[in-house]
Amino acid sequence: MGSMKRLIAMLVPGVLVGCAVQTGLTVDDAVVDYIAVSELQTLRTARMRHQWSYKQVTERYVIVSARDDHYLVEFRRRCRELSDRHVTPDLRHERNVLRSGIDTIRGCRIDRMFAIDKAQAQELEQIGKAPTY
Repeated sequence: MGSMKRLIAMLVPGVLVGCAVQTGLTVDDAVVDYIAVSELQTLRTARMRHQWSYKQVTERYVIVSARDDHYLVEFRRRCRELSDRHVTPDLRHERNVLRSGIDTIRGCRIDRMFAIDKAQAQELEQIGKAPTY
């Protein structure tokens, strides 16, 4: 009977940790909350300059920057191509415009876009660096 109690005492903490991990918030959840709390408005199009770049927040979200303009871009699915060594070409309906539902970044279709300022871009980058549980 004593060995059974020891076995149960050893298993319970592992089960609790497993439950916490399964029900914990993800970084994607934090970004969704940020969008709602900040009341970010969805854009259908975004004007792009000739040179623009993106920073990955998660596999579903990137921040696109073009000079002083910043946009939070949400993909329809997880975009594993962001970390893929093979560069998938971007598809554009128009050269200097990003369109949600039509255009892609690294082969992943853009679902929604939100205009953000520089401070919001920095906050979202920090969310992306947060540990996942």
